[in-house]
Amino acid sequence: MFEKRRMHPAAIVVGFFKQLRELLFPIILFVFFGSTGDGWFGVVYIGVMLLWFAGLIVVGILSWYRFYYWIEDGELRMEYGVFVRKRRFIPQERIQTLDTSEGIIQRIFGLVKVQVETAGGGAEAEASLTAVTKDEAMRLREALLYKKPEVQNDIDDLDESLETTEREPEEEPPKPVFTVSWKSLFIVGTTSGGIGVVLSAVIAFTSQFDQIVPYEDIIDRFGMVLQTSVFLIASIIFLVLFLSWLISIVMTMFKYGNFTVVKNKDELQISRGIIEKRQLTISLERIQAIRITQNLLRQPFGFATVYVESAGSSGGKEADFSTILFPLVKMSEVEAHLKEFVPAYELSQNIQPLPKRSLIRYLIRLGVPAILLSAPFAYFFQPYGYFAFLSVGIAMLLGYSQFKTAGWSLGPNGNENGEQLQLSYRHLSKNIVLVRKKRIQSFELRESFFQGKRKLYTVKASIKTGLGGKNFQVVDVDNEGGDQIYEWYSYEKKQGSVV
Repeated sequence: MFEKRRMHPAAIVVGFFKQLRELLFPIILFVFFGSTGDGWFGVVYIGVMLLWFAGLIVVGILSWYRFYYWIEDGELRMEYGVFVRKRRFIPQERIQTLDTSEGIIQRIFGLVKVQVETAGGGAEAEASLTAVTKDEAMRLREALLYKKPEVQNDIDDLDESLETTEREPEEEPPKPVFTVSWKSLFIVGTTSGGIGVVLSAVIAFTSQFDQIVPYEDIIDRFGMVLQTSVFLIASIIFLVLFLSWLISIVMTMFKYGNFTVVKNKDELQISRGIIEKRQLTISLERIQAIRITQNLLRQPFGFATVYVESAGSSGGKEADFSTILFPLVKMSEVEAHLKEFVPAYELSQNIQPLPKRSLIRYLIRLGVPAILLSAPFAYFFQPYGYFAFLSVGIAMLLGYSQFKTAGWSLGPNGNENGEQLQLSYRHLSKNIVLVRKKRIQSFELRESFFQGKRKLYTVKASIKTGLGGKNFQVVDVDNEGGDQIYEWYSYEKKQGSVV
């Protein structure tokens, strides 16, 4: 692969639609709100539109023609640029993952899109080949991820030849495989928070057409009906929410359909998607932490979602740039799945809870703001404003739940000799984070003035991810527990220990 290569010509089509998508909103404004005029003005209008689309096609062709990639001296090298030539060199040792995906255009031509991810590369891929053959993608994967130096290859080939003369070939054990059924995907879509995203998108989309659709006229015409029929208003609201809920379910099932996790030696290969197929590869050595999340809808039924926090950015932009390992799994089965796919991480049941003196701080942190916000409503909108004080009860209940959820553990058995830190906390969703000692970039003990009065700490562990880093913290741990975690993490020689 030392010779320079171009991508498949289908990359021109992919690039055209990508630019069209980025300019979609200006095009809509130009088409629907622009004035075509009469005579020569109409001709000019149509001419500008045709020149615009022709320019996109020409730029796409030139971009494809001027783009080259090849592998040389252990580097992925690229040359690109229509008017200004640019070169990019990505050393093999910096490459974390090489992921493939199949959009609609790629699937029509039997191609794939290849994304090269590096540690600290940010939200976007370090390099992207939008249209290459599947065989080419496999060659790139082998050359960039698995190929060893030539000298080492010679030694390995010699050792392998000697070994094969002494023993018979052994059958490889079956690879662990995890799949998600359509029933589980339906539950994922039903219990996710996607309805809020869909609803806000619908509102934002319809608001763009207030010049075309006479919303005010419609409200004026049906104002009397709306005022006299509470049932009609409630029915419309229910219909909008129900449709948003259905759209959210369909989007989830299309996005995570055919979800499969395969453990291949020291890698996890995750594939998903119906319309756009994606395949992610995560090295076990690059995993920084495991995060187990239960939202308010899934926790009562014992369901959880498991995420992988990795050094590369292969997770894309979803779920706060984390990669979903198991979209939906019973909490009772999490420990077994972790042992099978990521054996370095074990779920501990010996959680150290927070001291009882921490409870009042959790209640105050949420209860006081709720009271301050509810009091004006109760005063100015009597008597119905008194219902605002229900938020105080909800805040207190959430604060108590956060207190009961929070805790920590060292090692799978809860002892100081373990190599794993487990933190439990809740905002709205319950989170359990498992992080190995060697993956913690920094550990912090923080004590405020009021925490000092009650002998409490805030413990925070930071890890490295594709966007720079992530922090996980538990608030109001007792001083003894905080000191125990600090001593566990500290590399200083302990008294009486042997080096």
